[in-house]
Amino acid sequence: MNKQDIKSKKSGIGFSIVGSGITILFFVFINFTVGGKFPWFIFPSYAILWWPLALIFGPYSGYTGKLLSLVGSLLTIVLLVTVNYLTSWGYPWFLYPSFAILWWPVMMFWGKQHKKAFSVTGSLTVIVFALILNFTFSPSDIWFYYPAIAVMWWPLGLFFQEHRMRRGYSIAGALFLLVFLSFENFVRSSGVPWALFAYYPVLMWPVSVFLKKSLGKPGITMLCSLSGIVYYTVLNLFIFKGFPWAIYPVYGILWWPMAVLAPKRAKELHFSLFGTVLTSFLFIATNLIASPGTVWAVYPIFALSWWPLSVYYFVYRRRKVENVNFSSK
Repeated sequence: MNKQDIKSKKSGIGFSIVGSGITILFFVFINFTVGGKFPWFIFPSYAILWWPLALIFGPYSGYTGKLLSLVGSLLTIVLLVTVNYLTSWGYPWFLYPSFAILWWPVMMFWGKQHKKAFSVTGSLTVIVFALILNFTFSPSDIWFYYPAIAVMWWPLGLFFQEHRMRRGYSIAGALFLLVFLSFENFVRSSGVPWALFAYYPVLMWPVSVFLKKSLGKPGITMLCSLSGIVYYTVLNLFIFKGFPWAIYPVYGILWWPMAVLAPKRAKELHFSLFGTVLTSFLFIATNLIASPGTVWAVYPIFALSWWPLSVYYFVYRRRKVENVNFSSK
């Protein structure tokens, strides 16, 4: 930029500052002479101030627009706070639009070129906003950590986004979930350790990432399934005693080895038979435990028996006939 451009730039900035000042004073004069008691001059003054701001901090001034986003956001928030104070200070509604406005400078300073920094800054913005709202409107009920937990997955995913870091991500994510569930359990209902129910599925996440394809092997599948069955059985026997509820998670876990161990030949038929027998046992057990005086398990078992029957006639038998016809040709 040569000297002539610099002088022209300074002249434009000076003209905008003086012109804005004169115009604002003009609105102030009208406001307090014939415009009533409410200071409405702040609204046109806010719009006029963007003129010198754009010339001083805008892209055409040699900056990238970052400073303009910062100063402009602060100016807008000041306007919102002022209007809130003048109209309804008992309810600080300015917090809601201020939260949205702050994303402008956050995106300008840490946008596409700094994804990790942007995720950290954005997450902190959400957490601080939730914290302020929590202690402003409902200090007796601490809830800000719910959105905080949700938004923290953003930077966590970016820091472990590479393929070779999936194991680290699974470990960090599992620990993160376990700590959150344990904390929530302790704060909300310390007398009932319900978080224990989620420990097994959460821990299976890093286990499955480390085992990868080995997870589909019969031996590994049986071992992982057995560990889940033992885990929930122990919970039922020693911690959550009484009703034998462990039969339900055990029923769900057993579908995993069934899907892996079913023979490849006629897999659909074997899987339907195993599934029907397993589900029938669940209905029978529930019938005997919950309502032994009423025999109702026969009804869902009757409906379930159509599954292997249909697979046999419309999948297994049809395929066998097609293979025989193909061999005869």
